[in-house]
Amino acid sequence: MNLLKIDNIQYSYGKKTPFKKAALKNISLEIGSNEFIGIIGHTGSGKSTLLKICNGLLKPDKGRILYKGKDVWGKEFNLKHLHFEVGVSFQYPEHQLFCETVKKDIAYGLVNKGVPSEEQEEKIKQVLKIVGLQESYLKKSPFKLSGGEMRKVALAGTMVLEPEVLILDEPTAGLDPKTTKQVYESLKEYQNKTKSSIIVVSHSMEDVSEYAKRLIVLDDGNLLLSGTPAQVFSNAEKLRDAGLDVPITTSILNMLAQENLSVNTNIYRYEDTKNEIIRLLKDVN
Repeated sequence: MNLLKIDNIQYSYGKKTPFKKAALKNISLEIGSNEFIGIIGHTGSGKSTLLKICNGLLKPDKGRILYKGKDVWGKEFNLKHLHFEVGVSFQYPEHQLFCETVKKDIAYGLVNKGVPSEEQEEKIKQVLKIVGLQESYLKKSPFKLSGGEMRKVALAGTMVLEPEVLILDEPTAGLDPKTTKQVYESLKEYQNKTKSSIIVVSHSMEDVSEYAKRLIVLDDGNLLLSGTPAQVFSNAEKLRDAGLDVPITTSILNMLAQENLSVNTNIYRYEDTKNEIIRLLKDVN
């Protein structure tokens, strides 16, 4: 069964003004259980608006949002329940930290949810391990941590609630490559533990395609492409028209194929691309 169904959604900003701007235009998509999805698009494509629609922070002008088959804007649906089950971590989530200790910040959502203190302790320790921080961090002020550490604490505060759908808006924005990899590995470990679906909103094809099994590409409020990374990257011209590009790995393999070399152009992950080039060199020699 689908966890989330976005059914023919429309949303505009500046309604009833001369500055009305359509942010989403007839978007339909379905999110199943235990999926890892990347939502890609240029600035202004509608990515952030879509995640707010999914979480019930914005009400669509037209269309429906169904969570486990129920209309989230129906009279009998509790939107507070949706906020817990469809968790959102916004861009630069460390800006939302406000408690005096790491422990209190991570526990904030659990307290609001009414989770017993003993259960809170165990959940906090588990999620801290997932994001790669020692328990000694719990007593520290989040404002005395490095940028990467603050990002991990903020993500832990969302993960600890174990929502069935976890949506992250540019979770690695401003981070160095090493910390970026750590964040994605944490998400992968979190999904293995909880079986939650993860949706990463990003403008970086390279980062998200290493982990996502499905990509959704938005362009000016429209759903341009949807499919596996290999299927999406096979539409290089459409991506370029939307101000995007395929990963450098795909570009390299496409250039080799244009030279009439026998390579698999459906590969896009770094390790797989490296192995394919090594294989090609061995064949040539």
